[in-house]
Amino acid sequence: MTEPISTTIPALMQKSAKLDRVAVIFDSEKVSYTFSKLNNEVEMLAAGLLSTGLEAEDRVLICGSNNAHFLVSALACARSGLVFSLMNPNFSNPQQLLYALNKGEFRAIICFPANKEAEFLNALLNEIATELKHSAKGHVSSKALPKLTHVITAEEDHKHAGTFTLSEVYGRSSRERIEKLPNFDGWDPHKLVALQYTTGVSARPKLVGLSHYQLVNGCRVAAQAVGLNDSTALCCALPLFKMPIFALVALAPFVTGTRVIFPSPSPLPKFLFDSIKKYQCTQLLTNAVALRLVLKIALSQRVELPSIKTVILVGERVPGELLNSIRKQLVNVEQTFNGYMLTEVATIPIMTNDPANMLKSVGKPLSGFTVWFEFDIQP
Repeated sequence: MTEPISTTIPALMQKSAKLDRVAVIFDSEKVSYTFSKLNNEVEMLAAGLLSTGLEAEDRVLICGSNNAHFLVSALACARSGLVFSLMNPNFSNPQQLLYALNKGEFRAIICFPANKEAEFLNALLNEIATELKHSAKGHVSSKALPKLTHVITAEEDHKHAGTFTLSEVYGRSSRERIEKLPNFDGWDPHKLVALQYTTGVSARPKLVGLSHYQLVNGCRVAAQAVGLNDSTALCCALPLFKMPIFALVALAPFVTGTRVIFPSPSPLPKFLFDSIKKYQCTQLLTNAVALRLVLKIALSQRVELPSIKTVILVGERVPGELLNSIRKQLVNVEQTFNGYMLTEVATIPIMTNDPANMLKSVGKPLSGFTVWFEFDIQP
């Protein structure tokens, strides 16, 4: 087991900033980032964000999923000293978004397309805060959202009063502004970098604070457990807005040297098959429900995926029939892992690769973690 890494996300990225090797691929967008290109994009956006009037330690809610600029936005917040939070953009109603923004006291929101309709988040924001239509960019003033001043949209074809487009924010960057980005050399690794809402499965959702150290080492522990290294290629079929997934796949290239592939923002089986074959992915990150569907379709279409050596299932117990299907259809798989995500530690701290354990539980604590039980015993 490697020792904990005492560093910040920008310092971690800086170590590989000049590498011309591919780090991350967003297949459906036809976007490929080398370590060098990704670092440059992150610094450009970080400088652009600060140029809009945002300041270090301001809070930014990023609503989106598996596309290139969603990843860059989160890393850019980390680089500029902003505190980011990730969230599914498919809100059920305006009140959910209102609660999320006010509870977290977010000063900015970055909106990516939702599955429901074009400009979905902008429509919700206009319903919550009618003042948005009459506000200057970076100076939103709303009674319903007293902390919010910045609205940024990644839907470039839709421009609105009071709203920056993401390309506008990029365009505000310059070499001089990049050179004036905060010096991270003196940052404490335990400095706050993210706020994240818990899933609310076992209790009401709450906001938890996460440090650079937690995200980096959350990645380190999980990546080492599943065998990621500079010769592996990880296909991610789970949403980036879940912080333990983000920590693993966004930081794994910098921690382990692995290459990460995102088939599409919503990884349908066709895109998944194509990406795995094209990039010879060795690891597949998904969940039991999705994999069951994927294998059913693969069987009907006679699709083979011989490059997959490791399957990583997250979030629920694995039925025995799925383990049998993995053995029959993914013939070169050497290990199947099952794990449980925990937002509070930004990783997958409980995991097993023992098929017998998967049928009964979600695993055991990884090195560095301890599980204890608290019982409310009534007299």
